[in-house]
Amino acid sequence: MTLLLVLSLLVSPPPPGNGYLVPGVDAGQVTMTVNVWGEVLNPGAHRIPWNGDLIAALSAAGGPTPRADLRGVRIVYRDFQSEYDLRAYLEGRSGTVPAMEPDATVFVGRSNYEWWKDIIDFAYKLIVAVNLILVVTQ
Repeated sequence: MTLLLVLSLLVSPPPPGNGYLVPGVDAGQVTMTVNVWGEVLNPGAHRIPWNGDLIAALSAAGGPTPRADLRGVRIVYRDFQSEYDLRAYLEGRSGTVPAMEPDATVFVGRSNYEWWKDIIDFAYKLIVAVNLILVVTQ
């Protein structure tokens, strides 16, 4: 009887839709590790709240870079993977964001439309180098 009383004091009955509460532990303090790679500001392993979603994972990684392709964010779990169009969510065309699981890996690829910026940057550096050589040799 005493054991049942102690157990009933430790674990409260589940509130609607939230699971069990443990006294003294805020739900926001329970975390899990997710890996975020690719076009994010701080790639690597990050801790997010236990009930975190894709937005929480990307936010923990500092958010996407300007070169990120948000249309095909890949989420890899232990036994399956999926792609998610985050741009559609941000534009209001999708209402749900995938929930994260412990040790999930999120990969944000590079936009295919950003290649021209790399070419222009390379061409600019080449022109500056040629200009410098012409100025020095004359």
